[in-house]
Amino acid sequence: MDSISSNLTILLRQLCEELSPAPDAAYELALSYLTSTNGKGRTVQDERLLCQKIYNRLASISAQDADKFTESYAKLKNSLILKQRVSILSLLMSLSDTSHQNESTQQLFPVPNLAVANICTGSSNSKSTIGSVSWSSNVLKQGSNQSLPEDYSNAAIVLQSNARPNERACVRDAVLAAMGVRTRSAVGVSRPVQMLYSRIAQLGFLHDRLKEFIDPSSGLMPQGLMGEGLVSSIRDELTEYYRSIALLQSQVCEGEGGGGTLRRVCVWAQEPLHRLTWLANMVHTAHHKKGGELASCIHRFVGHGDERVATLARRLLTALTYPLLLMLTRWLLHGEIEDNFNEFFIESRNGVPIDRMWHDKYRVREWMVPSFMAREQAAQILATGKSVVFMREACADELGPSDHAHHLQALLKQHNGIHYTFYSNLLQIISSMGTEGAERECGRAWWEAEGLRAGVEAAHAAASQRLLSALISHHHLLDHLAAHRRYLLLAQGDFVHHLMTLLQEELNKPASSLYVHNLTCTLEAAVRATNAQFEPPHVLSRLHVNLYPNCDGREDSGWDVFALQYRVDGPLGTLFPATCAARYRALFAQLWRVKRIEHALHRAWRDHIILHKRLKYMPEVWGLMRRVSCLRAEALRLCGALQEASCVGAEPAWAELLAAAASGHHLDSLLRLHHNALERHSIHAMIHHTTQELQSYLGNVLNETLALRSFETTLHAGIRAELDRRDRIEQLKAEKLSRGEYAFTAADEVQDKEKRKIFLQFLANRKADLNVWTRTYRGHVTTLILKLALHAEISLQTLAFRLDYSDFYKRGDAKLHEPLTYQHKRLSEIGLNLAKSKLMRRPTKK
Repeated sequence: MDSISSNLTILLRQLCEELSPAPDAAYELALSYLTSTNGKGRTVQDERLLCQKIYNRLASISAQDADKFTESYAKLKNSLILKQRVSILSLLMSLSDTSHQNESTQQLFPVPNLAVANICTGSSNSKSTIGSVSWSSNVLKQGSNQSLPEDYSNAAIVLQSNARPNERACVRDAVLAAMGVRTRSAVGVSRPVQMLYSRIAQLGFLHDRLKEFIDPSSGLMPQGLMGEGLVSSIRDELTEYYRSIALLQSQVCEGEGGGGTLRRVCVWAQEPLHRLTWLANMVHTAHHKKGGELASCIHRFVGHGDERVATLARRLLTALTYPLLLMLTRWLLHGEIEDNFNEFFIESRNGVPIDRMWHDKYRVREWMVPSFMAREQAAQILATGKSVVFMREACADELGPSDHAHHLQALLKQHNGIHYTFYSNLLQIISSMGTEGAERECGRAWWEAEGLRAGVEAAHAAASQRLLSALISHHHLLDHLAAHRRYLLLAQGDFVHHLMTLLQEELNKPASSLYVHNLTCTLEAAVRATNAQFEPPHVLSRLHVNLYPNCDGREDSGWDVFALQYRVDGPLGTLFPATCAARYRALFAQLWRVKRIEHALHRAWRDHIILHKRLKYMPEVWGLMRRVSCLRAEALRLCGALQEASCVGAEPAWAELLAAAASGHHLDSLLRLHHNALERHSIHAMIHHTTQELQSYLGNVLNETLALRSFETTLHAGIRAELDRRDRIEQLKAEKLSRGEYAFTAADEVQDKEKRKIFLQFLANRKADLNVWTRTYRGHVTTLILKLALHAEISLQTLAFRLDYSDFYKRGDAKLHEPLTYQHKRLSEIGLNLAKSKLMRRPTKK
C-alpha cells in the first residue's frame, strides 16, 4: 500500500512538472484537491494554501509585510462579519497576479467593449501602441466596468432589441460629444438620460481644454523645450484617446445585434473621465510656467494617493524633463549652458572679470530648481560646472574639459544597479527619448532614481578634486595662504620686528616725502636678514610695499600710510579677490598700528634703561621715572593682550582652513572657511561691522598710548638736557681748578640755581601732564573693558576679563562693579529673564 502511494506521489509530481511552469505550487494545489474529502474540509484546505502562498510572496519582498499579513489574517479569521474568507483571499491573490503580469503593458485608456455575447470575444483582440508602450484589451484592470458580465448577455439582447431608435441616436451623439462636437440630441429626453449624456459630454469639455493648451495660437501653450516635452506627451494622450473613441464609435454604429446603450457608454467613460480630469488639472497648474518651475508643478502630482494619478504625472514629468537631463549632462561634463529659452536653473552672466568668475558669473535661480531636486544638489551641480569652466578658462595651462569628461566618465562607469538610468544618460548625450526602456529596467525615472544624488555627488567630488589638485600642485595654494597670514597678518614675528626697526627713521617722516622704491629696498633687506629668506621664490616675488594715503586731507606720517601688499593673479585671484585684498589691508593697518605702539614702548623702555644709569645723582626724577615705567608696563600689557587675543581667537579658523585645503575639500568650502577666518580675525581686531563701537574706544586707547610715548620722549629729552648741563658745569669746574681758579663763582651759582629751578618746574609740569594722561588713559581703558564685557561675542568678553584679571580697573571705577562686569553679566541676564518670565506668567488681578 505504501509503495502504491509512493508511486502515485511520484507520478503526480512528474505530471505537475510537465504541465506547469511552477511545479511546486501546482503540486500543492493538486494535492489539496485530491486530499479534500468534503466541501468544508476543502474550503479549509484552500484557505490554508492561499494564506501560505500570500505569505511566501510577501516574505520574498519584505519580511515586515509578511508579518503584517499574518497579523491582519488573524484579525480577519476572528471576525464574525466576513464569512467568505477564501473568496477574499482568492481575489487578493488574483489582483496581485494581474498587476504583476501587466506592469510592463499598461494602457492609457480602456478599449471599449460594448458588444454582448457573441461580440464580446470579437473585440478583445484589438491592440494599440504608442511610443514603446503596448495597449492590450485587458480592460478589467483597477476594477473598471467597461463591459457587462457574460451572465447578463440575454437580458442585454432583449433590452437592445426593444430600444427605441432615438436612444441609438443619443448614443451616437454622446460619442460625438466626447470629442467636443456640439449636438442637440439630448433635448426632449428624460432626465436620467440627460444626466448620462451630460456626464459623457464632460469628456468633450476636458478634451477642448487640453486641445486649447496644446494649441500654439491660444497663448496657453508653454514655451521652451521642456514645454514642448509636456505638449508632446499630452498629444500622445489625446492620440490614444482618439483611438479609443474611434473603436467606441465603430461599435456604436454597428447594425442589429451590436452597438450599446447610453449607460454602457457612460460606464466606459469613467476611466477616460478620470484620466482627462487629472490631465486638465495638471495643465491648469502649468499655465505660464517653464523650465524647472514647470517640472515642479507636475511633480506635485507624483505624490498623489491615487496610483493612476501618480503614474500619469510620472509619465508626463519624465517626458518634459528630458531636455533638462540634456542640459544637466552638458553642464556637468563640459561646463557649457545651452539654454535658449532660459529653462535651466543655472544662469550665466556676461561681462564678469576673470577674478570674479567663480563668485559672480554663474548663479542658481532658486525659482527654477525642480522640486524633486534638493537645494544642496543644485549647489553641487553649480559647483561642478563652475569647476569645469574654471579649469578651462582660469587654469589655461591645465588639462582641458575633454580630459575632465573622460576622467569623470571613467569614474562614473564604476557604478551600476539602480543608478543605471542616471549614469547612462550622464555619460552620453542621447538624441531621442529612450529612457522608458531603462525606466522599465530599474523601475524609476532618472529624476527619482537614487542614483541622482549619488551621481551628482560623484561628479562634484571628481571635478572639485581635480581643480583643487591643480591649485595646490601648480599654483601653490597652500604656500600663498600661509604667506598671507605670515606677512599681512604679522604672524612672522622676527621679520615684522626687524622690518619695523629698519623702517623706524623712514616712517617717522611725513607721508609726502616717502618713496616706494626706497621702502622696497628696506623690505628686501629685512627679508635677507630674517627667516623670510627661506621662503620659495613664488612667495617672495609677490610681496611688495605700497602706500595708501588717507583722503581726509590731514598730514599723515609714514606709519599711517605704509602697508605690505601680497599680489596674486591668475586662478588665485578667485580665492583672493579685490574685496578680500581690502580686508587684508584693513587688518594689516590695525595690527600694524598695535605692533608699532608696542615697538615704540619697547624702544622707550630701552631709552629708559640707558638713561637710568646716569640718574644716580638726580634723585628728584626717580619717582617720576618709576611712575612712567609702571604706566608703560601697563600699556605694554594691554597691547600684548590685544595682539594675543587677535591671534589666538582666529587660530582655530586658520587651522581648519589649512587642514581643509590639505585634505582636498572643494573650492566653495575653502572660500567659506577663508571668509570665516577673516571674519574671526576682524572681530578680534575690532574692525568688524559688529565691533564698530569697540573700534572707536580702542582707537582712543591706542592714541593715548602713543601720547605716553611722546610724553616719555619729551621727558627724556628734558632730563638729558639737564644732565648735559650739569656735566658741562662739572667739567668746567675741573678745568678751572686745574688752572688754579675758583671752581664756582657766585654768578655761576645763581645761574645754576635758576636752571635747577626751571628744571624742577619742568618736572612739575610733566607730573601734572602725567596725572592728566593717567586719568584719561585709564578712563578710556575702563570704557573699553566695559564695552567688551557687554559685547555678544564670548571671546571679547573673555578679553575684558583678561585686561582686568586683577580687578585693578574695577576698584578704580564704580561702573565696573556688578552686575555689569563680565563675571556677573550672565547671572544678571539670567535674573532679568527670570523676572520677565514671572511677570508674564503672573495673572492679572481683578
